[in-house]
Amino acid sequence: MLLKDQIVLVTGGGSGIGLELSKQLAALGNTVFICGRNVEKLKAAEKAYGLKMVPADVTFAEDQQAVLKAIETAHGRLDLLINNAGVLHAYDFASQEDAVSRIESEIGINAIAPVTLAKRALPLLSLSQAPAILFVGSGSAYVPVAGAPVYSGTKAFIHHTAQGLRHQLKDVGISVFEVLPPVVATDMGNAMTSRSLKVMEPADLVSDILKGLASDTLEMVPGQSRQLRLLSRIMPGYLFRQIAKTRFH
Repeated sequence: MLLKDQIVLVTGGGSGIGLELSKQLAALGNTVFICGRNVEKLKAAEKAYGLKMVPADVTFAEDQQAVLKAIETAHGRLDLLINNAGVLHAYDFASQEDAVSRIESEIGINAIAPVTLAKRALPLLSLSQAPAILFVGSGSAYVPVAGAPVYSGTKAFIHHTAQGLRHQLKDVGISVFEVLPPVVATDMGNAMTSRSLKVMEPADLVSDILKGLASDTLEMVPGQSRQLRLLSRIMPGYLFRQIAKTRFH
């Protein structure tokens, strides 16, 4: 796909992988809208990198619609939707008193929001000459992290959903991409400690993503995630036991 003169929406674009994606896409000459819940981070990103911010909590239908309406009013189309926003809560399922709220948060942000936003964005995407959706998943789709079981489950959900939507939406001309990163040096990734997991820098990850988009690589497996995919097929038990040693702090 083209990576210049595109209208792009990045959810969770104020920090982490989303911010790095937004920065690099804007530098290539694209118009990049970012949304998220932290208004101060959005404002800082807008000022620093020439992005267009729309404060929104994508777990709410009205916020999704407001973001899409802002893009429609300004440009009349959407070329690339990047479903990046996500959250990881590490907790003990049995003893955590607020486990239910954490479960609902992870499922709402990581699983329900990206799929419902993709659905609501279809009319605006259909006005693009080459529309695309990118789901930012995780290598934990291949092997769950025992300390974050619901997070891992939501990423497996996204992996299967992306595959199914790729098949369905090709008939209406919408490309569906997915990237399954390893642990990345963001606030989320830096909260994890593991001898088995190798950390990838956000700039390196985004460089790989942009190469994948440009070459129409629909399923991108960067960094250590390639190893996780292979080992999950040939020695899943061993891989799970190693990843289960991951600790959160």
